[in-house]
Amino acid sequence: MTVTSSIAYDGWVPRLILVILLVAVVVYAFVVAVRMDPKAAPAGINKWVWVIFTIIPPVIGSLIFLIANYVTNARPRASSSGPDFLGPLARDSRAPRGPMAPDDDLDFLRELDEELRRAQYDKKLRDHEDDGKSPEN
Repeated sequence: MTVTSSIAYDGWVPRLILVILLVAVVVYAFVVAVRMDPKAAPAGINKWVWVIFTIIPPVIGSLIFLIANYVTNARPRASSSGPDFLGPLARDSRAPRGPMAPDDDLDFLRELDEELRRAQYDKKLRDHEDDGKSPEN
């Protein structure tokens, strides 16, 4: 006795996977567009126009947005040591970094110099006042 399935396989699994992938791309593009900094919007187009563009023509609009966003925000590498498999996760060597130590921070050094000059000036004033006073008898 053989058990037969009442559901015939007509190749629906690849179509289901394709639909799931396309929905994931649209949702991803929508989230990126909503969280995007308005100043970094691709092609200088308003952020909310991109959000609507990812929803109305969902697949094509999302793909165009993701490509435009990648091209706009991609930074050219100063030196390429081969293919970059990490993409946006790779550390940009030209990214501005904070001071590594206090003596590398110009503002800190400037404030320190001002404090030192102020302390020296105050000491000179105290020494001058002390020299001008006569001891009491």
